[in-house]
Amino acid sequence: MPLASNDGFLDGTWLQRDEVAKSEGAFGSEWTGLEEVYSPPRFDWRKRAISRVGFDLSTPDKRKKYPKRKSPPLEPTQPGEPYFDAIESYQNHFLPLLESEEAESRNDILDRLSTWSLERLIQEGYCLSDTTGYWCKASQYGKPVAAFQIGPGIILPENLKLENGMQIMVSRADPLEETPYKGSIIERTKSQLRVCFPTAFDIEGFWRLDVDRTNVIFERMRKAISSLHYNMNHLEQLPRSEDQEHMLPGTGLRDILLRSEDPSRTSVHEGYNFHALQESDDISYPKDALSHDVREFSAKEFEGVFKGDIRIHSWAERHSLDNPLVMEGDPDLAHLNKSQVKAMATMISKRISLVQGPPGTGKTKTIIETIKLLKNHFEVPHPILVCTYTNVAVDNLVEGFVKAGLKPLRAGFGSLIRASLKDYSLDYLLTKHPLQPLCLETTALLENLEDEISQLSSRLSETIKKLEQGSTSSALKQRAENMYKAMAMKDRQQNQLKGKIYGLQQEMLHDIVKSADVVCTTCISSASTALNVSDFPVVFVDEASMSTEPATLIPIMKGSQHLALIGDHKQLPPIIVSQEAQSQGLGVSLFERLTEEGIVPSVMLDIQYRMHPSISYFPSSEFYNNSIQDGTKDAEGNVMSGLEPPLSTTHLLQDGKVGEGHRSRPSVIFLDHFGYESMSGRSRVNHHEAQIVVSLVEDLLLHNPVTSQ
Repeated sequence: MPLASNDGFLDGTWLQRDEVAKSEGAFGSEWTGLEEVYSPPRFDWRKRAISRVGFDLSTPDKRKKYPKRKSPPLEPTQPGEPYFDAIESYQNHFLPLLESEEAESRNDILDRLSTWSLERLIQEGYCLSDTTGYWCKASQYGKPVAAFQIGPGIILPENLKLENGMQIMVSRADPLEETPYKGSIIERTKSQLRVCFPTAFDIEGFWRLDVDRTNVIFERMRKAISSLHYNMNHLEQLPRSEDQEHMLPGTGLRDILLRSEDPSRTSVHEGYNFHALQESDDISYPKDALSHDVREFSAKEFEGVFKGDIRIHSWAERHSLDNPLVMEGDPDLAHLNKSQVKAMATMISKRISLVQGPPGTGKTKTIIETIKLLKNHFEVPHPILVCTYTNVAVDNLVEGFVKAGLKPLRAGFGSLIRASLKDYSLDYLLTKHPLQPLCLETTALLENLEDEISQLSSRLSETIKKLEQGSTSSALKQRAENMYKAMAMKDRQQNQLKGKIYGLQQEMLHDIVKSADVVCTTCISSASTALNVSDFPVVFVDEASMSTEPATLIPIMKGSQHLALIGDHKQLPPIIVSQEAQSQGLGVSLFERLTEEGIVPSVMLDIQYRMHPSISYFPSSEFYNNSIQDGTKDAEGNVMSGLEPPLSTTHLLQDGKVGEGHRSRPSVIFLDHFGYESMSGRSRVNHHEAQIVVSLVEDLLLHNPVTSQ
């Protein structure tokens, strides 16, 4: 019997259903009987990554045929089937919390719109009134885009809070008194806002634009939760033609993600009053709480998708040792420390893993080196998806991938992408694709045809009106009949052109995504329809402790079979606005929950390279039980050059005098102040504290040279 991989098959061989189902984990088989099925390989190990082969996008005559991807018929898990009770428990916990969070977010907007005057809304930047708009020729993934402005060349207010990527409400006078059109800002210039809408509307006249809270984020989180119902192995076996491929919603990691919801166990969500894993006065925090191998499951049950490649399996086994066994042909990793190498080996070998990275320990570097190893050295064909909580962190990763010689694809709103990285953005690569001229030409034909249809429709309406008024002219009836035939023909032409445009867009997206080493985006944006051209069996989530569990599920539910979560629950937690949702555990990330359960293999990065030892002492002793070592001093204990305290005439003084030499300047100071906080919405403001910070920054800039780094 051929060997099955985690995603079902390695090479499209015959397997019995009960053996395939076993790969999904501890909850047992969802299939019964010994019926034989055949599955073509979704990812063939015998191939090299397209990005390594040198995929040619230079000419349209070298076009590659891709299978047509479609959504399979989806049926949720039924009562009595494996996972049903666990999924029900999971949904019953999280869905009400999302409703509470969404309602609280929405209430903020409604309260502002109903209690503030229009003048105040405009003054504080939440509203822009008396704008005019027009439809742009260019669309956004086929959706119409409108440009709004106050007047030709008039600069938008500096305090305007309508920024790139934000959702807005567009109304004539008041979004509370009428049904507003809702869109998303894709670009803000000095004098214009370009907004993408689901559909076009009559844009003539004046408009009011208001900040909105999108429900798209919550819809995507709910959809991710519902995707837990789907058995990917079963979906892979559904009948389809040879030129078709089913999208794979869901994940092959349900046995781990839903373990705590097993009815035979006590759910970690019941009566949730989740505290940090280490209380502030706890000084006995063991390091093995964050660095340990697989628990409860066998090591074989945690083997990841790369187990089928003996080269990768051997490397991971050897480098997961405390003293790695390096062999000829292994890439040089001398620039990494032991904990970073062990984290790489764990993320590669285990189908789900955790990497805790305290401040300055090189989380981003470790991720980049892992992807570089998989793509540059092993040239794996799997598409790899890397997500983070913030756009800034995504850009940092993309920048690191570029420097490492990789080919990243930056997906997401183009306007939220760092200017220096535009060449790696999906939007930019679409404009440079050799099929783009043909797509634009076809789009122009469609627009002309739609104009003809509009004119013909007007003439037809006039003719029908005359007939309804009692005209018996046979010529008029014949004209109407000819117009109906012409409309039917033009409708067919319109559908053909739309189909051609869609096909060209899908082909371009396939080319761009498949030719990338790694796709980078935020967790929320990973649900973009542009990324539906591929499944992502391998997912890395950075900043995993900053994202809510439902948000982290979004990239996981794109066919994942192999997951690495990288974060640090000792740092910033998810931001929750609903007190009810917070009290019931929505503020607990998936990273923190799995860390608390202690089953998933975990590695802690334990050498920091960012801080002077005097600064790192506090977090190491307070939060990590003195487990963090300093990579900022040499073997003799001397602090490395470049980490000396800066010069200052106000705060960094020793015994009331300006320090002579570096030793007399402290690395840590505490500034007390007597300013009082005031409320600003849900936030707090302390003007006196802000003044101290400004004066300190001015002093440091004045007395210390500014470097380019």
